[in-house]
Amino acid sequence: MGGRSGDALQAVCPQGVRGTGLKLVSDNGSQLTATRFMAAMSLLGIEQVFTGSDNPKGNAETERLMRTIKEELRWLREFQTLEEAREAICHWITVDYNQRYVHSSLGYKSPLEFEAALSTQGAAQAAA
Repeated sequence: MGGRSGDALQAVCPQGVRGTGLKLVSDNGSQLTATRFMAAMSLLGIEQVFTGSDNPKGNAETERLMRTIKEELRWLREFQTLEEAREAICHWITVDYNQRYVHSSLGYKSPLEFEAALSTQGAAQAAA
């Protein structure tokens, strides 16, 4: 899949899709409602859930993540280029947010710790 829809899919799933029962919660932006993107989500088994217009609480987790990115990066640094900003945000998400930040919704584990626990739990159940 190429073009803007392909770019959007790559942004949503940069490391591929892992797990089942996945949902993508988003607004009704043109890239995420494009026929090709929606077909790809369906093929991957990812359910798309769209928030209502003018309802930021409908996607509270994403809104909070965006605020945290602004607090941790945007308001503290002045980026010279868009690419510099992208690299900083990607690094922050993969290292700081996914490895160091604990989340109450994940039992006060980082996303990486939570995923490792799920993998261990799944392997133990499979062996039983």
